[in-house]
Amino acid sequence: MTPKVIVLLFAGLLSGVACVGQGNRVSLPDKLVIARHSFIDIGPPNDFYELISVTRAQDGLAVERILVTPEGQACVQPAKAESRTAILHEPMEEFLHAKNPCTIPEKDLHREQKRCKHCLTFSGVNVTMLANCGGRERKIRMDILDRDLFDAHAATPENTSWTVRLLNEIDKVTGTGGLEQPIFATGLETRTEPLPDTELFHALREGRYNALFQNDATLTEAIQEASETPPPPPSIALADAVPFSPVEAKMPKVYPPIGRVARIEGVVTVQVEIDLSGKVAIKSVQGPKALQGAAIESITGWEFPNSAFGHTEEIKMEFKLNCSPHVHIVNY
Repeated sequence: MTPKVIVLLFAGLLSGVACVGQGNRVSLPDKLVIARHSFIDIGPPNDFYELISVTRAQDGLAVERILVTPEGQACVQPAKAESRTAILHEPMEEFLHAKNPCTIPEKDLHREQKRCKHCLTFSGVNVTMLANCGGRERKIRMDILDRDLFDAHAATPENTSWTVRLLNEIDKVTGTGGLEQPIFATGLETRTEPLPDTELFHALREGRYNALFQNDATLTEAIQEASETPPPPPSIALADAVPFSPVEAKMPKVYPPIGRVARIEGVVTVQVEIDLSGKVAIKSVQGPKALQGAAIESITGWEFPNSAFGHTEEIKMEFKLNCSPHVHIVNY
């Protein structure tokens, strides 16, 4: 065999190796679906479920996020399912920070997930990323611990840090995630928006992504509760006014937040004296203290007929939460 033949054979071998390498190279996915389950030991609600899709679009990346929040305090924080959409004006390569999720070694993911197997974790985020890798779907699981979120020197490993950066970038364009929701109910929460009418939400509702959330039953229950007709809002009404009926009796516009959070309802009885000019002065108040302020503020602005001038009036105002029968109510 001549030297020239040997050179040609060697060149052909190198070419074949190069072709094999190119054939095994996995391109970046065109779409990612990310399941994020955030949990915290302060609540309820203690859990927040998000399903996020990131898809290549003409002007960057189209992002859709579904946030499902289970019911918190009954009749105060109803279960909700919300949808947000946004555009990331960058290519998939830039969004992924030059890392291909399809090529992350499984042993590295496993090591990071088990890095703190026996540590106490009071809050954190469980993340599962679904990517199409060379024609097959790959699930990439990462656990973000509370120290990764709140410790200035967390020593978060590489792939988990990368996941946190991706989620932070998504939050910048879609709004805050579950852990940034108010910890305590204000009593003003309502559910007025309809359920999301998107393909992503319908897929989540039908259970097609349950496996990404480890088949968590709380998510299924929350979606069902969010789909139900919300309870009627609290009501405030004039129960009685003697001996004179007011000309105009405006009720408080808002149910007292403290009373609503504490699930307090009942009747507030107010005695007032109406002077000769029609001005209303409070003489005495009985009933739930959390509701008295709203009743007094409202009644002092009422108008009465001239025949009531110079007389004493007794007014009863009824506050009702209109909660479901199974909810414990504090009656007075």
